[in-house]
Amino acid sequence: MVELGKSKIEATEKRKRILFVLKVLAYLILVFLREYLDWYNERLLTRLTPLMDALSLLLAGSVLISLGRLFLVRFYLRKKRSDSLHSNFVLGINYIASLLNVIVFLFAIMIFLQIKPGEFLGSITLVAAAIALLSKDYITNMINGLIIMFSDQITLGDFIQVAEHKGKIQDITLLNVVLINDDSDLVMVPNSLILASHVINHSRQSVRRLTFEFELKNQAGLNVDHTEQKLRKVIKAYGHEIRSQNISLKALEIHKDVVKMKLQVQLNTGSKETERKIRRVINQSIIDLSHE
Repeated sequence: MVELGKSKIEATEKRKRILFVLKVLAYLILVFLREYLDWYNERLLTRLTPLMDALSLLLAGSVLISLGRLFLVRFYLRKKRSDSLHSNFVLGINYIASLLNVIVFLFAIMIFLQIKPGEFLGSITLVAAAIALLSKDYITNMINGLIIMFSDQITLGDFIQVAEHKGKIQDITLLNVVLINDDSDLVMVPNSLILASHVINHSRQSVRRLTFEFELKNQAGLNVDHTEQKLRKVIKAYGHEIRSQNISLKALEIHKDVVKMKLQVQLNTGSKETERKIRRVINQSIIDLSHE
């Protein structure tokens, strides 16, 4: 999945470079037309002047934004001494470039309609303030998204847990972080929740652990050591994938009718398929224990 995401970003970067070259060529053609055509004496050309001005601003702004984006991405990757484009920084720069392009496009529309941008912005100040107030949560979520993108705490391909949500990061947008859980479902976690909650990044841990919390009936004969030995026998078949010396079972809470227990198993493998099989075997063993 990580390599697939990396290839997708690299393909997008190649398309952006090609588009950048095309925009430069289009802008040069516009400059040539403006220099060698008589825009003030020809009636048809005079009518097309606002359109040419708008296109010139749109292409010039887009070229500058694309040039700045390419420079920043290359500078960052060179500083990190990495040729990989699989980076949150690239996502953040792309979204900022998109927002700047939208702003340039709006200014180009104003010029085409022969509206002075300064006067227009002054006239809608109160409206813009009202819109910003109403969309405060939306704007906050976008800012949180940029904070996540420009941080190295979580990145594409990491396996994280946020509140009750757990999965591998497939994408990071301005609104949410997209996870793929163990059931291959897409889970959209709002960026505000990511920054406001405790996030466990399993991919950054030096070891991989499975944790199980369950309850057993508080009855005569219940023994924590014996229960742990039973679970060790069940998962003995996965001896190469599990560190047997790092299997621990402890009682968290003792109540009148039940005892809440916690089992931790340390893995030697990063295979999701093997992890899924081990998790299923242990879950079945816990179910069997609860019926004894």
